[in-house]
Amino acid sequence: MGQRMRRRSWWWLGLIVLSMLVITSQVLAARSNNDDVPQQAAPPVAQAMPTATFGFGPIITAPPQPTPTPGGPPTATPAPPTRTPTPAGATPTITPTPSISPTPLPTLTADLMGIQLNPNTTLEGYDTSLWLAERLGVKWIKLQFAWDQLEPQRGVLSETFYTYRILVQRAHQKGFKVMISVAKAPDWARASQEEDGPPVNPQDLASFLTRIMSEVRVDLYGNSYFAAIEVWNEPNLRREWNGATLGGAEYMRLFDAAYNAIRSGEGGHSVIIVTAGLAPTGINDGVTAIDDRAFLRQMYAAGLGNPAYQNIAIGVHPYGAANPPDARWCGQDDCGAPGYNNHPSWFFLNTIEDYRAIMEQNGDAGRQLWATEFGWGTYEGFTTLEGDPAPPPDDPPYLQWIDQQTQAHYILRAFEIAQSKPYMGPMILWNLDYSNQELIDMRDPRAAYALLRGGTDPLRPAFKLLEAAPKR
Repeated sequence: MGQRMRRRSWWWLGLIVLSMLVITSQVLAARSNNDDVPQQAAPPVAQAMPTATFGFGPIITAPPQPTPTPGGPPTATPAPPTRTPTPAGATPTITPTPSISPTPLPTLTADLMGIQLNPNTTLEGYDTSLWLAERLGVKWIKLQFAWDQLEPQRGVLSETFYTYRILVQRAHQKGFKVMISVAKAPDWARASQEEDGPPVNPQDLASFLTRIMSEVRVDLYGNSYFAAIEVWNEPNLRREWNGATLGGAEYMRLFDAAYNAIRSGEGGHSVIIVTAGLAPTGINDGVTAIDDRAFLRQMYAAGLGNPAYQNIAIGVHPYGAANPPDARWCGQDDCGAPGYNNHPSWFFLNTIEDYRAIMEQNGDAGRQLWATEFGWGTYEGFTTLEGDPAPPPDDPPYLQWIDQQTQAHYILRAFEIAQSKPYMGPMILWNLDYSNQELIDMRDPRAAYALLRGGTDPLRPAFKLLEAAPKR
């Protein structure tokens, strides 16, 4: 009897083991089949984030001025009127340009390419922008840090700053190099509350920079999450330097304080420090603006060439109005229609070549030029909520002179030209996504430069062409 019970126990045990083997084989087979099915990348997941205050993004703002005889200073001109959007008149006729050519596109160096993103969005929207930047194949992301939004009270960082900290770290984790541009002092640090301007005491900016570097922290190698910091924005314009003396020497006081603060900040040894990109304006009245070439010479006279400034680059904003990137100024007061072509400031190539010549004249050939903003704008392709063509801004008028295909070709060609010149460092395209429906409806000039538009096909031709260009 006991022997029969033992046999029955062994029979049940064998049956259980055999069943387990069959089930295991079925699970493994199912898993193998799943592995053969391509997996779709999960879209960015929406996450809550603090509400960010509306930011800024500079573009060319000064109107063209009568061009002086070569070698002479530009003629002083009155301040341009304040821009107030007015109802659009007749829609201008845009001359179509050929579509993207099947000719092989130039191979570009990704490490020398970047794009500026709008930080004032949801985290889901920002993740989408990073994904689109990955598609473009660029390696640099630029964000504007409006100091007045980030430290509204002395020593107190705002909720917006902690939002921006997340954005910087997230871009770094995605493999991007992050450049920030810090400008616009808060009221408590300024002598005037009109327009935007610098602090009375440059050490206030120094303290702010040191503080945010300690908040954003460093990576595993001890390098700052800020790969580069641009010190201010277009300080040769009164609207960016109100409340202080307009001039290169005054700017260098601020730059020197910022340079030393960054170098002493957490991970500061790794940061490339970039001088402020200057506005290509053509105005040199000393009140509204100082011509960018004259301002750069003033910076050198005030010590920019000092070899003690290590690992720095010279910022430049080589906007081209509606002129092709290959074109140069005709050298005359009147260069024909349509306009914005009677001064070298309106030409991409003239600007980078003039800056380089000034650098060499001051014995500074060892440093690079970094284009911290550049681009061409058009309102073609934008629509209102009702689906009608969106009226473009009245000012500047050149936003009505080129179409989307021309914009795409000019941007691609500018990258190609710059990368053929060893003295040019990264070029940051202005911009990817300052083109939400609100900005389009406001006829905001920033939207004209964006690579995105609304609707079911949000990618403008410039995005598609840059994406298609092979990268190395």
